[in-house]
Amino acid sequence: MIPILSRDDLKLALRRMLLIRRFEEACIIEWHKGNVPGHYHVSVGQEATAAGVSAAMDTDDILFSTHRNHGHVISRGADPGKSFAEILGKATGYGRGKAGTLHGAAPELNVPLSSAIVAGVLPIAIGAGYAMQVKGKSNVSVVMFGDGAMEEGAAYEAINLASLWKLPVLFVCENNGWGVARVPGQASYHAPNLALTELIDLAKSLGMATTTVDGVDLGDVHRAAKQAREQGVAGEGATFIEVRTKVWPGGQWPELVTGITDITRAWTGEAPAEFAHMVDWFKHDDPVLQVARELNATEIFSRDEIEALDAEVQSQMDQAVQFALESPMPELETAFEDVWPA
Repeated sequence: MIPILSRDDLKLALRRMLLIRRFEEACIIEWHKGNVPGHYHVSVGQEATAAGVSAAMDTDDILFSTHRNHGHVISRGADPGKSFAEILGKATGYGRGKAGTLHGAAPELNVPLSSAIVAGVLPIAIGAGYAMQVKGKSNVSVVMFGDGAMEEGAAYEAINLASLWKLPVLFVCENNGWGVARVPGQASYHAPNLALTELIDLAKSLGMATTTVDGVDLGDVHRAAKQAREQGVAGEGATFIEVRTKVWPGGQWPELVTGITDITRAWTGEAPAEFAHMVDWFKHDDPVLQVARELNATEIFSRDEIEALDAEVQSQMDQAVQFALESPMPELETAFEDVWPA
């Protein structure tokens, strides 16, 4: 369902979802052209999580992310040109080329860092929450992580302390493999080392508020994040939110297996012959199409308005890619600037 937001805020949420999608598509396209170095992780299919949580956040709240961070950073208003330049290792990136794709950040937007160490960012996030509590700030620390983080000891320690000290922290677990049968202790890709069958059970056992939401539903995500934030700033402690999404068919090393997103599929329901086997994705699992479909069906935005917004976003992304490609590489003498000493 559509979140309870003003028309302007709904437009901003849709814009950011579209920008995340176009950003990730650009990553895949430019990688195949040889312009994106190394490995990278995209968040296609998880746009509603980033946009929904960010829409519930205050400007002074802090967001921490993981190796799959592009969408999270963009959702906080990051410049797509600087973000893309960072992925290409360029001097004009947010980290002047040193962070790359796995450690995306936008410090001036209160996205101080992302960690590619699985669960490594959770203890840092509760440290920020502890600082907020001690200073009496009416803000929250939000940490986004994948279901794989629940297999790491750092996750258990962070959740325990956040619950024990009633810290203003939002744990947002993006479970993009929830549709896979979870058999505790079995050697499959999902949950080979977990005795849990429900990810929220750990936080629940430690006395933390928990909820599970549909990751295709922007309204569901936003409502959960908004309530969790209100509880956090009221001194009622942390919340663990499990956001369930279908894993994008592009998998771990992306190909554009569902093609460039055609926003008109939101209302035509058409799936070209080459994507006939992806019909469920277009009809039910793609959050970008789902939100566009609902905004149109509720007459909040017309089809023309949504298509115009998408065209505007695509133009912005084209310019961002061009900016990144034309940006210079860092000078050799800057290699040891802004890094921890050896």
